Amino acid sequence: MFANMIFVEDMDKYKENISDHLADLETRYDHILKKSDLLAGLDIENPEHAEKAFSILMANQNTVEWWANLTGMLAQMSREAIQCCDVNKAVWAAMFSERARAMLVFKEQLEEVVWMGGSAKRLIDLLQTWDCNTENSNEAFWQITLNQNTYALSQIFAVPLLFIKDAAYVGGMNIDRQDSKFVDYLFQIESSKESVLIEIKTPTTKLLGPKYRGTYRLSNEFSGALMQTLDYRASIIQNISNITNGTGHTITAFNPKCALILGNGAKELDTKEKRAAFENFRANCSNVEIVTFDELFKKLETMASLFSLSRSKSRPKSD
Repeated sequence: MFANMIFVEDMDKYKENISDHLADLETRYDHILKKSDLLAGLDIENPEHAEKAFSILMANQNTVEWWANLTGMLAQMSREAIQCCDVNKAVWAAMFSERARAMLVFKEQLEEVVWMGGSAKRLIDLLQTWDCNTENSNEAFWQITLNQNTYALSQIFAVPLLFIKDAAYVGGMNIDRQDSKFVDYLFQIESSKESVLIEIKTPTTKLLGPKYRGTYRLSNEFSGALMQTLDYRASIIQNISNITNGTGHTITAFNPKCALILGNGAKELDTKEKRAAFENFRANCSNVEIVTFDELFKKLETMASLFSLSRSKSRPKSD
């Protein structure tokens, strides 16, 4: 019903005079351009402003304004061709105008819904991947999986993040081009441009080592990964100017946020003493946010529940 309303409704009334329909399109979509913030300060009916307005639209072809301009321009071309009895040009321009109008309708009415649907599927697919890979110890698998779903990593922090690069160089290269340092993921805080470093291991990475005087030590894998993350943090602070030079990115590193994702707390921290040892350490680790894989996916599960999304857990295990 919705598609019928926006694409074909009222077309019958233009059967005897298609020029009226074309003129209506011109007027309707000129109105979109006249009220657009993108063209603020420009009069689209003033020939002196036309070139600048068109250059702005050309630079923003993924906007409602671009498709409104194209629809109106082609409608005018078709109408003028009808007046000149140029049937071929009139039909071609009218057909192209309707396709441009379809794109305009999509941008105005449908794009957000389509993206929401696609995002919902990606979220469910990612949760299913977790369900079937909680024992997957292949670090490359997790790097590829999260690289394809970087929005999941942005859930760690309470500020909007922009993804910059995976396997990002953060310094360390010497004269022999050795000892280069590459953090798994580099983001930046959207508002301040401050860098954010995220390092990942696997859900099977041990969090705790042997018991020690009533508590537990960190595992060697955990302490090693933590020191690696802190080393990356120190390196990007020291080398930020060289790292960003010529890249086109404006990234700062005054006090970079860091996160380390590893282990499965729900599975490993199965006693009060183990949970206390882990939480005591995490609470006192000021420069690195420690997040377990199960916690990360619990955040995503909470996000899914907000949209009443659920997933099947019968998906086969990935390699």
